Amino acid sequence: MKENETIVSGYSFIDAAESKSAKKEAESIEYIRANTDLNDLNKVMKLYHKLTEKQAFQTIVGYEFLKELQVKLIASNTVTLENLPSISIVNGKHPNSAKEFAQLSAEQRENKLKDRADEYRIKHRNSRIINIFLVIIIAAMIIITLLNVSHITGDYEEAILNKYSSWEEELDAKEKELDEKENILNEKEKELDAKKANMGD
Repeated sequence: MKENETIVSGYSFIDAAESKSAKKEAESIEYIRANTDLNDLNKVMKLYHKLTEKQAFQTIVGYEFLKELQVKLIASNTVTLENLPSISIVNGKHPNSAKEFAQLSAEQRENKLKDRADEYRIKHRNSRIINIFLVIIIAAMIIITLLNVSHITGDYEEAILNKYSSWEEELDAKEKELDEKENILNEKEKELDAKKANMGD
């Protein structure tokens, strides 16, 4: 195997992004085969229309699967090639783009890889900026929430203290009132005792 070459479903890929897409498509196809009855022509028809409409596949691995479905439908004699949606080559990519890339000169390949590396670098930088911005927003929201909680807690504590103070004042007033009543009763008792003593004399 050549350097930087990746084999997916028997196809050789040199471009890392394309090989990654091909792997994903191979996994998707494997899942479809495991969960769909491809002998049911109605299901195959619906599946083919859905995949072509959404342009779900963008590498030769996916195109090959679509071609398999297309051939199966035509072989059933229920539909013709003209009546089926064609298989679109997304973004102008040809299924053999990996092979074409391998046929480029060393300088052309290097320039193409540099362009893609720059593109990924820009995407990565933009992604980092967005992530930093989101982290700042989340941090700000946490701080605001904490400050609000602290403010609410402070207000609640102040309300409790005020209530307690009013209770304390009420208790003091009642205590004074009771003390005054007790003094009056004591004076009356003293008067009664004095009267009893005078009567005894």
